[in-house]
Amino acid sequence: MSPTARTPVRTAARAFLALPCGLAAVALTLTGQRDQAARLRNRLTHDGTGGMTGAGTGADGWTGSRVLGRAVLGLPLDAAAFALVGYALFNTVRNLGYPIWYLDTDYHQAWGGPTMAGVWSVHAAGWLLCLAVLLHWPVRWLARGQSALDRRTARTGAR
Repeated sequence: MSPTARTPVRTAARAFLALPCGLAAVALTLTGQRDQAARLRNRLTHDGTGGMTGAGTGADGWTGSRVLGRAVLGLPLDAAAFALVGYALFNTVRNLGYPIWYLDTDYHQAWGGPTMAGVWSVHAAGWLLCLAVLLHWPVRWLARGQSALDRRTARTGAR
């Protein structure tokens, strides 16, 4: 996979994982495992280039109250990103595997019909175009919002 294709996939993966990892960090914090919660939150905010999307240089920026605050404040963004990327994953499997799911149906009137090869190529190409748009704009906007919230929440006081 080319570097230009990896960036949206990493961004989408990080945006998708923000909700389950945030909930796991909350559970760790509430059970008294604040260091593990801080490491989990810190790992999620890692930008893949050796730097951080947040302000901290380690797990030091994330305290128990900051992990809980980030989970509460970020819930709308994290839930939206989880739903949007989950929808994209589901439809990727559905449209690229069109012949598997719909071979025994009447596909002759479907877009690209009357042959299954035509139907599959129209559905696959159409979905790949939709996927490119989804990953380029809405998912990236949600990920930027999550990253900005991470930076503000994990700020250590030094500016």
